[in-house]
Amino acid sequence: MKKPFSLIPLLSAGALFISVLAHSQTLQDAVKLTNNEEFEKADKAFKALQLSQPTVGNIYFYRGENFYNWGKTDSAQNTYQKGININPLEPLNYVGLGKVQMTNGDNKSGMDNFYKAKTISKGKDPLVLSKMAEAYINIASKNSAIASDLLNQAVNVIKQAIALDAKNTTYHLDLGDVYLALNPTDGSKSIEEYNIAISLDPKSVNAMLRLGQLWKNARDYSTSYDYFLKATKIDSTFAPAYREQAEMLYEAGRYDEAIAAYKKYLQLNNSLTARGRYGSFLSVAKKYDDAITELQNVLSKDSSNIILYRRLAYSQYEKKDYKNGLANMNKFFAKSKGTIVKIIGSDYTYLGKLLWKNNQDSFAILTLNQAIPVINDLNSPDVTDIYHLIGQIYFQDQNYSMSVLFYKKRIQTNKQTANVNDYYYLGLAQYYNKQYPAADSSFAMITQSNPDLSIGYQWRARANSYMDSTQTSAKPYYEKYIQKIGNDTLKNKDGLIEAYLQLGYYYVLKKDKENASFYYKKALNLDPANLNAKAYFDSLKPRPMPKTPAKK
Repeated sequence: MKKPFSLIPLLSAGALFISVLAHSQTLQDAVKLTNNEEFEKADKAFKALQLSQPTVGNIYFYRGENFYNWGKTDSAQNTYQKGININPLEPLNYVGLGKVQMTNGDNKSGMDNFYKAKTISKGKDPLVLSKMAEAYINIASKNSAIASDLLNQAVNVIKQAIALDAKNTTYHLDLGDVYLALNPTDGSKSIEEYNIAISLDPKSVNAMLRLGQLWKNARDYSTSYDYFLKATKIDSTFAPAYREQAEMLYEAGRYDEAIAAYKKYLQLNNSLTARGRYGSFLSVAKKYDDAITELQNVLSKDSSNIILYRRLAYSQYEKKDYKNGLANMNKFFAKSKGTIVKIIGSDYTYLGKLLWKNNQDSFAILTLNQAIPVINDLNSPDVTDIYHLIGQIYFQDQNYSMSVLFYKKRIQTNKQTANVNDYYYLGLAQYYNKQYPAADSSFAMITQSNPDLSIGYQWRARANSYMDSTQTSAKPYYEKYIQKIGNDTLKNKDGLIEAYLQLGYYYVLKKDKENASFYYKKALNLDPANLNAKAYFDSLKPRPMPKTPAKK
């Protein structure tokens, strides 16, 4: 089976998918809370376990995992390290610590700790091998430079885990994840492994969730919906299935159903983290007013979730609240320094737009230019949009030569997708920069591609009017403009008056009084007070003969 797949967000918050044969039901309950994305509740449960069983090393590991999936990597690292200090022979904490180190870019220390975990467990503990594989997959999704090597290592260690325990559903889910990460365009091997997991445990909500995610990313929304529905029927309290279902419904354009599904998610998990997710979802769904209210409420109670400042600022820009949008965008950048939060191209783009709307044009242009190498794809629509925006700012500032440069960049980056608007804005910048032949060429692209669009003829006429003092080259374009306008004189009154006056002037130069009068009269019909037309007709009136001086 081959279908176009995109890489699903592997090991996202709540995707622990653990296989715990722990010492007590209480630990299993705590882990289930993590798996259900109830990180605050889970942390309280793990904290209570640590107080009652302070020397049990794997409690620290699972609490560290809860922090990691919560986005609190510093707390995760401290918890893994504390677990190592308390019980140096518990291998899982070395895996957790190594994962954080590699997430932070310290690959050598991370790999050293993976080696320690494998050495302590003598390579015979399938759970340790599984957690190593999950760590490799997670880090690979964040670091493309070493992704291929890490994913191949993940295949190796998870196959070792399966060899030791072939009936563990989690290990087959992990192998399916690796296959999809290695080949995002072919999900057949992943589906095979996920189905093996279901055959081992028909009530595996995590397997149903994986298949739902996979088909969602393949844009087979009907199949995706079925799997999310199966997950909720198996366990009606499994919150991630409702969240994924909501995001799938949004992608499918079923917006009201998407909001309803997300509200169901919140009924099961009404934590600040969940509400922050909901606020971000509302922003993506373009429900900006609701998003702003939700995000502000969450941040007023817990300002530690840096990503929320991003979505709040984006939403405020879209609602034209530029002052507060800029303040929150600046907070996002300031709070991100020294953390694992990745600055993406749209962050610079929105910051640039907010600076522009706050009359900081020079900084806006610098910031927008910073977005381009971060996006790292010169053919991306995001980059061509930035070129257009910079061209727009320069045009507004009457720096027409720079405006021409960036409008040209937009077109040259991808000529196949250049449209009427692209050539219109380029032509305007060239026209006001007094590059009349170039402007005429740009407007000609409009008349050629859209011959029924009157504006192209109007601007060709204006450009040619400056290029030819006799108005001969402008004449046919003004005539074509009038023809395209037809009887719609009310909407295009000013343009028609201009055309009539210019054609009248052309005939004046030709000393053709009849045609000149014809067009000047048309101008007066639309604007009886028009000074140019009145002056023309005044010039036609016979001048009184000067009186002969009386003879003395």
